[in-house]
Amino acid sequence: MDAVVTEGKVGNQAAKGDEINGSGTPSEHDLAPDLARLLDAAARLTPGDGPTLVDAVRHVLNAQDARLFVADYSLRCLQEIDVSGPVGGPNLMVGTIAGRAFTSGEVTVTGDSPTVVSIPLVDGTDRIGILELDYEPWAGNLPDGWERVVAVFVMTLIVTSRYSDLWVRARRSEPLTAAAEVQWDLLPPLSCSTDDVAVSGILEPAYEIGGDSFDYAINGAQLQFAIVDAIGHGMSAVLMSAAAINSLRSARRTGTDIVAAFRGADQLIQTRFGDSYYVTGQFGSLDFDTGILTWVNAGHVLPMLVRNGTYAGELTCTPSMPLGLGGPVVEVATHQLQRGDRLLFYTDGITESRSPDGEHFGRERLSDFLVRAALDGVPVAETARRLSANVIDYVDEGLNDDATLLLIEYRERDSQTQAMV
Repeated sequence: MDAVVTEGKVGNQAAKGDEINGSGTPSEHDLAPDLARLLDAAARLTPGDGPTLVDAVRHVLNAQDARLFVADYSLRCLQEIDVSGPVGGPNLMVGTIAGRAFTSGEVTVTGDSPTVVSIPLVDGTDRIGILELDYEPWAGNLPDGWERVVAVFVMTLIVTSRYSDLWVRARRSEPLTAAAEVQWDLLPPLSCSTDDVAVSGILEPAYEIGGDSFDYAINGAQLQFAIVDAIGHGMSAVLMSAAAINSLRSARRTGTDIVAAFRGADQLIQTRFGDSYYVTGQFGSLDFDTGILTWVNAGHVLPMLVRNGTYAGELTCTPSMPLGLGGPVVEVATHQLQRGDRLLFYTDGITESRSPDGEHFGRERLSDFLVRAALDGVPVAETARRLSANVIDYVDEGLNDDATLLLIEYRERDSQTQAMV
């Protein structure tokens, strides 16, 4: 079997499906009645009853058994889920077949009696878990049309998860603090990719996150983004970062310009929290047609640029005062990006994380990691996940500050896409 996922888009390498759709498996026409029954089951699904849908998918894809695994908040564990909630303990991704399927994005086939097929699940392009199917015997291929079956399965899970705690219960491999609960509910999906851009963010420590947050939206031919770091820890810091993110989000959605958006967030923090509290951050937009990045720096660490497989340094923007301290916008910076550029916005908890012997993670180690990932062709979402895990492993005994990153790639268009433009 030779099925792959690239940045969350499932597809078959065999152009005509000759390997996936081999003899002895149902044709797409044969699947039609079962697919209709799956859609009917999805329409009638009770919120929180995902396992019923898992069984329907198992039946449609002619498997003997099926299991659903959800990625945890840190993206380092997978948790099996059934109708009553999580099953057993969390399963580390490192060194497991399911973890390999999730991190590589590849449909993975292992073992016999039964043969286990691990299928990555993506919400749009955001990785959310794994579907395991057991086959005995295994004919060497999945039924034609399996991608559509899995797509219906994922869409139904995501829609119904809004009405139940089943999904979010399975996402936690350890208890979340109340502050972290607020912060995770504030976030957009952790990753998204299109023909023009890929973006991915992660918060750490995932289960105790405080004042760090990020936001993004793709509107037409533009990515709009923000990353913030509120002073302090715990719930007070979360409330400040939530105020800043939602003020910037409101400005974005009403079409407010970047200077007015800064002023609005600055005034909100100052009015609600007082003069001694503030939020550093950066926010702006990337125009896909021109490659122009426009952004404001509110007293935050500068972003890093990787271009053509090398570290191209930090992008500069004269810092304005942090939000909440009443300063003006000193500079609205613009930079010309090239397709293929990767740009990392991050909080200082990344570089200031210390190893057990007291050495900082540092900018050099961070830039080296970004360059290696770019040269190895590691997708943006997986680069962000690995970087976050690398920082946690480096610290070993827990972060002494929040560490958040937002990685953006201005993507190369393939020749077919370029020909259409």
